[in-house]
This record gives sequence, structure tokens and C-alpha cells, in this order.
Amino acid sequence: MTSCVGWLLDVSIDNDHVILWIKTEEGQTVKLRDPYHPGFYILPRNESDALRLIQILSREEEIAVRWEYRRTSLFDSNKQTRLIHVKLRSLRYYQSLLKKLERDRQVKQLYNTDLLHVQQYLFSKLKIEPTSRVKVEYNGSKLLEISKIDDEDDVNPPPFSLLYFDLRTYSGILASDDAIRIIKLRYGEDDVEFDNGEEKVILQQFSDYVHEKNPDIIVCMGDYDKGKVLRYLFSRAKKIGFDLRLGRDDDNDDTNHYSNTLENPRIVGRICISSNYRKTTYFDEFGFVGLIERARFGFLPLEVAAKYSINRLIDSRNCFELVQKDFVIPSKSNSSNNHEHVRTVEQIVSGDKGGMIISPQIGLHENVLALDYDSEYANLIVNHNLSYETLRLSHEARGKVVHHQPNKGLLPRIVERFLKRRVYFKRLLKELPKDSRESEWCDQRVNSLKNILVCLYGSTGSLWNRFGNVLAYEEINRLSRGVLIKTKDIVQRLGYELVYADTDSVFIKSKTGRDYNEIINTLSKETGLSISIEYHYKFLVLLPLEADEKIEVLKHYYGITFDNELVVRGIEIRRHDIPNFIKQFQTQLLCTLFDCKDSSELLTKGYENALLLVTQAIDTIMTGEGLDDKDLVISKLLRQNIEKYKSLFPHVSAAIRLSKHPLKGDTIQYIYTDSQHNNPLCRVAPIENIISESLPPYDKEKYREMVLDASETVLGFFGFDRTVYGNLKTNNDERGERRRKWRWYEEILEQRVRDIHTETL
Repeated sequence: MTSCVGWLLDVSIDNDHVILWIKTEEGQTVKLRDPYHPGFYILPRNESDALRLIQILSREEEIAVRWEYRRTSLFDSNKQTRLIHVKLRSLRYYQSLLKKLERDRQVKQLYNTDLLHVQQYLFSKLKIEPTSRVKVEYNGSKLLEISKIDDEDDVNPPPFSLLYFDLRTYSGILASDDAIRIIKLRYGEDDVEFDNGEEKVILQQFSDYVHEKNPDIIVCMGDYDKGKVLRYLFSRAKKIGFDLRLGRDDDNDDTNHYSNTLENPRIVGRICISSNYRKTTYFDEFGFVGLIERARFGFLPLEVAAKYSINRLIDSRNCFELVQKDFVIPSKSNSSNNHEHVRTVEQIVSGDKGGMIISPQIGLHENVLALDYDSEYANLIVNHNLSYETLRLSHEARGKVVHHQPNKGLLPRIVERFLKRRVYFKRLLKELPKDSRESEWCDQRVNSLKNILVCLYGSTGSLWNRFGNVLAYEEINRLSRGVLIKTKDIVQRLGYELVYADTDSVFIKSKTGRDYNEIINTLSKETGLSISIEYHYKFLVLLPLEADEKIEVLKHYYGITFDNELVVRGIEIRRHDIPNFIKQFQTQLLCTLFDCKDSSELLTKGYENALLLVTQAIDTIMTGEGLDDKDLVISKLLRQNIEKYKSLFPHVSAAIRLSKHPLKGDTIQYIYTDSQHNNPLCRVAPIENIISESLPPYDKEKYREMVLDASETVLGFFGFDRTVYGNLKTNNDERGERRRKWRWYEEILEQRVRDIHTETL
């Protein structure tokens, strides 16, 4: 017997065995086997049908049956039902038996058949989350015992090694007759390229490098999902007669390297995930450590967690928790949930409301404190025991929503655990050095857990939630609105001014310069929720709706804190389809405007300096000095295939002009060359069609308009008048007149430049 301590790298099903891969503390990898016998539950239609089913199933040597009592409904958890538990000695009979029973009229319902086999094993037998630290005892390759070592408070991730790879073909399409041109790899600090032209040599070099570095996780970069990349890679190797081996070589059979079928290839012994710039993956957004949080939450292997949507991840966690409480899991098609209820129109209108918003006071504000209720919805769920099964309509009380279960519900149990975990790492983050690796890992954990908690609330009433109950979702929102109303009353009672509030955030200011500790403590005490300072603004500008300056707009503001941090929402800097030059200009414009002691200085000196900066930006656009093509590039996502667009939007026109046929999800990069051209295809040019190394010809007036748009967003409230710079929104017939006006503007510009030069001396 041998023992080791390490981390549970991966769990998978291989015929009648579970394969567990352990990464030891010494850096070795151990492959272990554990017998697996799939099972499920049958609810017969009646007692006589049950006896006949047991008789029929008992005749089969490969099947073992017995009676068991299990809870079948989350919404009637006190009731236990007698079910037939079916356990198979081999996985090979599982699907055929299921199909037979699904057609059998003696069967009323099947349970646990929606669970993956790896979920059945993890939930019912192993009960340890993949990636966890474990102690293992084994004999040869046979698993004898495995136990979890608590590492919940450890900010460091498991010591899994990652190798990134990307491949390119000659045509850019991953077809079986499309040869590999280059394979790029990154491992740690090493960047390697294999591109000597001979395909077999490239693949051999790739295979040798993988075995030399022996990574635990392979990350597929580039345009395609990892499944398509692997299918292409192995089918291409097979076509040219190359035996591509990327798996860990414990056995000498081909199945140890990748599955027998090319429909769903796996690199055995290594985890393979995607990092795809066409569509941001969870790995891209929250990092590797965030992905580990996702796997542990879903109680799933890392590779499965990486490809699962958040709804499936939450469903997996729900199912795990219920299995531990002796529940069986109904299929989604047969799930008798409480998603919707028969209600009057008046009841629906009264209950079906989201979060509450108090309209912003448009304009410039000084010394504004932005307060944020920490994980408000999560705390409401826990504090008020709001769950799928704890809320129902009371017909006796004329359709009023009431709590009907005193015990802690499923949703609060889950939320409470991961809320505490997020609070722990959030506090730890404040103690860690900002530029350290530990700080980065801690931040990934905090953000990943925040995403999970938000989605736990958001999917409460979702139709896709197996146990969803819209009443729970509405009740959470109702309580949230009550908190905001109470907050408003407290703020006004204590003599502060509420300038804006949105769901769980409030913006307040004190005209007398009072200390804010009093109101923070009072809000926390009277609402029963933790509240913290999000930002303390030196200046804050709440912006109007562009169509009407008298109409407030939500999440459309900018400001600067007392720590000189710019905070912006809903303006050009935050948009992905704005050129870098415009973003940099608007950032500099904000810094220039806010470089003042108080609001009176901002309205005079700050505004005047900002106007000079606008002139400089226009001059840069018109002369092109200091610009390169990257400053002007606009990036836009192609949200559907080209043929489905009915209008030739600029990014669609650019996509049509590309040599490679773009697909839905591609990011199209282009610049404006002549925005007023009669032919939409000639208004823009994709950057890959621009061969010149110097700054390409671009539509100066179009980019000048962008500068003025960005200026108007920031300075509009202070009286900015773009007509001073000329109105260039004209048609083709007015181009001659526009050029004559531009000569007049150039004379003004020259004088302004001389004035700026004089002031800087």
C-alpha cells in the first residue's frame, strides 16, 4: 500500500471504472482506478407494476434492484417515497436499459438519469470537489481510500501547470484537408513556434514539447472551441499517417492518449480548456483561479466546469446538495417546479418588479460618497430564508406570498457558504500587497464568487432552473426595494442629500461637510445589512439623456475621487467600439477638467483648459502628427452571420471586404476612410486590407466628429458648443462648402495654437 498527499486534478469515467488523476506535492502525477456502477431510481405507477418491474429486472445478472425510500420533491421535502433503486454492474447496459424503461407503461417516472456519470460518482461516492487537496492511499493503480484536506482558506491555487497553444492552417479553416502551417506554444516564460513547413515535423515537435514539459492543463487559444481544435488536430494527424500522442503515457494503448472516437476527443491525463477571443470564456474573464472556484462550486471536474453555462453550474450545485439530503433528481422535462403560478393580473403587476432606482440629480456635485450594500441580494436570501421551496401563494390570504417552511432552504444554504467565502477573500485582499501574485489570485476568487452569487439570485425564477420559483425572485426584489426606501428615509432624516440611488448603491452628500461615519453606522444598523464605501468623489457629474437635457439617465456619469481615480459609467471610455485615440483623449480631458481645487475653479479654469485640449485633439486628427493606425481602429463584434444583416452597418461592410469569410462572433477591426461615400462598402476599410506601414488615408472629418462627440459628453453640461468648431454633418453635395469652411477654421486654429504655446512658456 502506498500513500501520498496532493490535489485532485481530474475525474472521468472509463467504461466500468472511474479514473482519478492526482498531482502530488512532489510534482508527480498518479493515475488511479475506482470501480463504477451506474444507477438510477424508478417510481412505478402502482404496487402491482412495481412487483412486475422488480421481477423482470431481477432476472438480469447485470442488474441489482432493491427498495429505497427517497425524497422526490423539493416542494414537499417531508414526504418520502418508496422507489426501486437500479444498479448496473457495467456501464455498457445503461443506455439500452434506460430507453427500454422510458417506453415502459409500468414506469411513472425515472430519477437521477439527468446526472452525468461523473456527477453520480462525485455526488454519491467520492463527495470531494475536483481540484481539492487530498490524502490518498492506493495499491498499484487501485484506489483504496481518499480523504479531503481542508484548503478552503488557502489563496494559492493547486500547483497545476498550464501550456497554451494555438495553431494556424494555410486557409484559416480547420478542415481535414487543410494543412497545419504553424503551432505556437507558451509555457511559463517560454514562447515557442514550430513552423518549418513539414507537417509531420511540426506535429512531432509539438508532441515532444508537450511530453517534455508535461503540463497538467492545455489551453487552446485562437478562433475555435477546443473541441473543434482537437477534432481537427487528431483527424489531420490520422490523415497524414502520424501517430499523435499528447496524453500521459502510463499505458501503451491509444485510448490513453485520446479517445477512440474523433467526435469527442480527450487528451487523457491532461485537462483541455479554451481561451477564445471570439467569445470571452469564463477562463478569460476570471482567470485560472476563478475557474477553480467555479469547479468547486459546481462540484464538477475542471474541464466540465470550464464549458458549462452558469445555469448548468448552479443546477449541478443544487443537485449535489439535494443528493446529500436523500433527494432524487427528476429530469428537467418532468420537474414539477413552482416556476409560475396562476395569479390575477393585479397580483402579477404588483409582484413582478425589479430593483428600485431613484433618479439622479443632473449636474456637478462635490464631496459625494457612493455607498454600496455588500452582496445585498445574497444577504437578503440568507437573512430571510428565501428559497425555491420556502415561498408559496396563500389562497386563504387572497394570493399573498407567504413563507411556509421554517427550516433553512436550499438556496440560503448554498448562498451562505459562498457568501462567507467571498467575504473572507475580500478581507484578505485588502491585506495583501497590491502587485503580488497572491493579490491577483485573491482578486480572481473574489470576482468569480461575486459572479456566482449574482447568478444564484438572477436564476432564482428562471425557466431554465430545474427548481425555479418566480415568487422567490419577486420576493428578493421586493425586500431590496424596501431597503432602498428605508435608506432614503434615513439619509433625509439625518440631514444628508441623496443625489442618486440604483438598487444597492446610494450617492449622498453633505452640504455642511459633516463626517460620514454616522450615516454609515446608522444605515448598517437599521437595515441589518453590511454597507461599505465604494467611492468618495471629489467631483461627480451626473449626466442627462442625450435626447433631452431635462431627462435623467441611469448609470451615465463620471467623476474623480479624492485619491485621483477616474470613475466613469456609460460614456465613450467604457465602450469597446471607440478608437484608442478617442478614449485617451477623453481620459485626458477628464483629468484636465478635474485638476481644480473646487467647483468654482472647475467652472472657470478647468473648463477653459479642457477647451484648449479639444482644439489640440482636433489639430492632431487633422494633421495626423503622432498618430498611427492603431489609434484609429474601431473594433466591433459580428453578432450574427453576414447574410443575416439587413443593413450595411460599418462593421458589416468591413466584414464583407475581408478576404477570409468572417463568422458570427468574430471581432471586425476597421477604420473610416470616407464616411460620406455613396457606396457603404467604400466608407470603411478593414485593417487587414491596409498594406501601407505608414498611417493609412482616413476620414479626418469623421474622426473629428468623434472628438467633438466625446467632448460634448464631458463638457456639455458646462455649456460646450460644438458649432464653434463647425458642423460637419453634411451630405456629399455640401463637401465643397465644407472645405471652404474648414479653411476658415484652420486660420482660427493657428491662432489658438499660438495662444497655447504662449501660455506654456
